[in-house]
Amino acid sequence: MTDEQYISFEEAEDQLGVTRATLHYYMRALKVERIKFPLDKRAYMKVADFERIKQAKEAASRRGGADTQDKVA
Repeated sequence: MTDEQYISFEEAEDQLGVTRATLHYYMRALKVERIKFPLDKRAYMKVADFERIKQAKEAASRRGGADTQDKVA
């Protein structure tokens, strides 16, 4: 069993200061997997993926746009 850590979409939105739509934009651009657990209605992502989104958002704001093309790994 892995020791992966997860963050809920709601928590990710709050920490990034973005809407659900913007979070989904970054998830699609960076190919982030949506994770669901049995008996839990919330959706999650890996903390490592959250950090990738956070870095892409910061890079986009430094450039003055939301383009994440150069951050796709």
